[in-house]
Amino acid sequence: MVIQKYEVLLFDLDNTLFDFEAAEKEALIATKEKLNSELTYEVFHDLYQSVNKPLWEALERGEISSGEIKTERFIRLIEKLNSNHDPIEISEFYTARLGEGIHPIPDALEVVEQLSSRYELVALTNGIQKVQESRMSRSPIGKFFKHLVISEAVGYSKPEPEIFDKALSLVKTTEKTKALMIGDSLKADIEGAYKFGIDAIWVNLKSVKSPQNPTYIAQVNHLKDLLSILI
Repeated sequence: MVIQKYEVLLFDLDNTLFDFEAAEKEALIATKEKLNSELTYEVFHDLYQSVNKPLWEALERGEISSGEIKTERFIRLIEKLNSNHDPIEISEFYTARLGEGIHPIPDALEVVEQLSSRYELVALTNGIQKVQESRMSRSPIGKFFKHLVISEAVGYSKPEPEIFDKALSLVKTTEKTKALMIGDSLKADIEGAYKFGIDAIWVNLKSVKSPQNPTYIAQVNHLKDLLSILI
């Protein structure tokens, strides 16, 4: 299948072009040491995710902003640890470490380089602004993107239609039929694109079971598969 009707590709970043789990692990190990925690990494990680994951799910429901998550997750974590550390200081430390973690998904650089010769590329992310700006400025992937749209900066998050509208307002065409969303999240990326009225490709790198009634036009299990669809 080859589809060449698009002019603009909207790319998610975390777990689409960058290995977020690898960067997160490095940042959490450093944060655990900063907190002087004697917990094993596995226990510390699970404790962190017990407060972090529900907050990101709340963001996708439009109940909280990514800016609020930055500190709130560490307020809750420090409370669970019975620690007296300053959550704002810990949040800033973790955010800085996370932004230093640049782990491209295999073939990501080659794929975006080839696609950039044919399409206008826009990064569209719910991630933390400092993290994503740092990552894109440090990685060679960043130079192939004309725009970086971050939920914390624009005040809307995927799957809200306003953030997709903001992305299209920055490019040459505002025609929805000319835009394609590419991302790993069925809720934020695929459902968000569908409700906004643009096509989407699901990046299913972990080969999880497909939904019964998919709203995406295609799925890929390897980033390089995008080239056979779009070029």
